[in-house]
Amino acid sequence: MKNIIEDGIDIATKLMLMDAVTAPKGVGRDDIVVKIVKDNKDIEKILDRAKQLSNETNFSFYQRDAENCRQSSHIILIGYKMFYHGFDCKFCGFQTCKECEKNGGMCAISITDAGIAIGSLVKLASVLGIDNRIMLSIGQAAKEVGFFTEKVGGAYGIPFSVSTKNPFFDRK
Repeated sequence: MKNIIEDGIDIATKLMLMDAVTAPKGVGRDDIVVKIVKDNKDIEKILDRAKQLSNETNFSFYQRDAENCRQSSHIILIGYKMFYHGFDCKFCGFQTCKECEKNGGMCAISITDAGIAIGSLVKLASVLGIDNRIMLSIGQAAKEVGFFTEKVGGAYGIPFSVSTKNPFFDRK
């Protein structure tokens, strides 16, 4: 049974990755980065960094999320590129895109596109019967240990589980 579940998660994870990549974009540009992490050593590297971040920041949710993810065989990472669309829409809080970039701001369109991709992905996970949770902590830890070769402004991690009890539900 375990092999059937693992094979199913492999297939579903690829479908979810495709769903995230093809999710609608505010401008139709490729401004998100999506990656699958399923190697146990890679997952442990991310979770170890999350635990370190808990100690460094005194935010206990990093530790809690790392422990929740120990039961996951797959994590999808979604980040948004440091990309400026050139519309000067002021949605980011700056008057122009050049001003936003110069001051280290992040394009609100790219952040929104990442959110749409995440929402699309977790909806498909739900339809497929796969427990999941959107975690800023795991995305930040993955970013800090170098899982993104592209320069990303921020990232989220979405771990998956198929078991009799959702490990992401009861959280302390």
